[in-house]
Amino acid sequence: EEGTEAAAATAVVMELKSVGPSIAVFRADHPFIFLIQDNQSGNILFLGRVINPGQ
Repeated sequence: EEGTEAAAATAVVMELKSVGPSIAVFRADHPFIFLIQDNQSGNILFLGRVINPGQ
């Protein structure tokens, strides 16, 4: 392919509440890649990228 685009990883931020379990908040406000991986085999089942999460 001609040209490449860099993708940045996004951190997961934990917000603690006084009551109930903690909830992970994922803020996708910039390009990122993601994957779905099988826990037993470790195989990557799906790989994708989001170039413009605002759309």
